[in-house]
Amino acid sequence: MSTFVTGRTLNGDGNPIDGTGFEVAPDGPVAELLAERTGPVTSHPTRPVWGAPLDGPEGTMRQVSIVGAGYDGPPEHYHTRSDEVFDVRRGTVTFTLDGTDRTVAAGERTTVETGVRHTFRNEGDETALVVTSIHDPGRLRQVLPTLGGLAHDDSRDPTDRLQRAVIAKRLERNTVFTEGEGAVAELATDALAPVARLAGYRGAYAEYMQPAFWERHVEQPDL
Repeated sequence: MSTFVTGRTLNGDGNPIDGTGFEVAPDGPVAELLAERTGPVTSHPTRPVWGAPLDGPEGTMRQVSIVGAGYDGPPEHYHTRSDEVFDVRRGTVTFTLDGTDRTVAAGERTTVETGVRHTFRNEGDETALVVTSIHDPGRLRQVLPTLGGLAHDDSRDPTDRLQRAVIAKRLERNTVFTEGEGAVAELATDALAPVARLAGYRGAYAEYMQPAFWERHVEQPDL
């Protein structure tokens, strides 16, 4: 079956950068899900992971993720009021749930319950395909595009302490990153977030939620 490459990072001239995309079989499951997307394909410019929103039940955020071989996962986090379901459609994904590894293969799913610390990675040689559903996602709908957008935007630094503090503050009612977890970290976030907002930092930027931003930065599939 012939394949094509898409999802490549675009340079300043709008040309795709070799080695930054993923392969799609026109009649395969990746193409099928990408054809159902309700928004643009997003990515991280230096990590092999791509995502796109899908339709879901009211109050549920649903998205498809293409997880390249060697992807070492998002920062460990937990949700305070939402269960999250990961449905692996292709490949194999290793989840770490409260410090315990669990391997989930194509055709299987795992539910991460409220309060469970989790992250995931692709240790295999095959690109994995995962459909994720999270009910009552809170502000994740706005923050997830912001995390990717910051990584693509040379004018902002996603590692800046003020930027990280205002993002953590925006997510605090549902999603908590475990790095620096505890009362001291919470106090630091509470202290830094107002300063960050006064300095112009935001927990979510409207521009990163616009298809035009991603069309300038990521090659979009023609499906």
